[in-house]
Amino acid sequence: MILGIETATTVCGAALVSSGTVIHESGLNERNVHSERLLGMVQEVLHAGSCSPRMLQGIAVSIGPGSFTGLRIGLSVAKGLAYGAGIPVVGVPTLTALARHAAVTGVLEPGSTVLAVLDARRDEVYAQMFEWDGRECRGIGQPNDARVDRLVEDLPERTIYLTGDGVGKILTVRAASARRLEGVPDPGGRCSAAQVALIGEPMFHAGLKDDISTLEPKYIKEFFLQQR
Repeated sequence: MILGIETATTVCGAALVSSGTVIHESGLNERNVHSERLLGMVQEVLHAGSCSPRMLQGIAVSIGPGSFTGLRIGLSVAKGLAYGAGIPVVGVPTLTALARHAAVTGVLEPGSTVLAVLDARRDEVYAQMFEWDGRECRGIGQPNDARVDRLVEDLPERTIYLTGDGVGKILTVRAASARRLEGVPDPGGRCSAAQVALIGEPMFHAGLKDDISTLEPKYIKEFFLQQR
């Protein structure tokens, strides 16, 4: 069984999966509760699966980009559990998990293009484009910190499904009206601990894991304590 942890945005969540099936997921979408609520959610999903930390095959944690403080909370909990139980950890890109959640909950056709965007404050977003093949979201390019107007201008002329808490910024740009953009409705537009775990599970099966001592969030932006 794999434990998934998601804290990159206002969504705080934990999930337990086994063989591609979600056993239990717990989460809420609320600011500034991650440090207080995450451990309780982890305990809830483990209890639901009659699982102890030592029984886990590994922990998959959302690694960014996203909230500086949220990412550090999630990673700290993942590392603490992993050290104590002697199990591996793998970092899952937040935008990849977000795009996959949108594709699955939105029941998108294979070949669909998904743009995952997270609020990066001011007039910027964290963004990455993906193609959904029916099983995985394959990244097109690298995640980046982009100005909203420039991002919209560079979008290709085809239907693109938008997901994430930065969608509102995209749709307010005048040039967006000339593009074929469709927002994925909630809860598909939110981050999901279950998707983090479902992406992490085959990574563990392939023998992949991160060095717990050196694993750090992928902020993209420089880390400033006052930002979040």
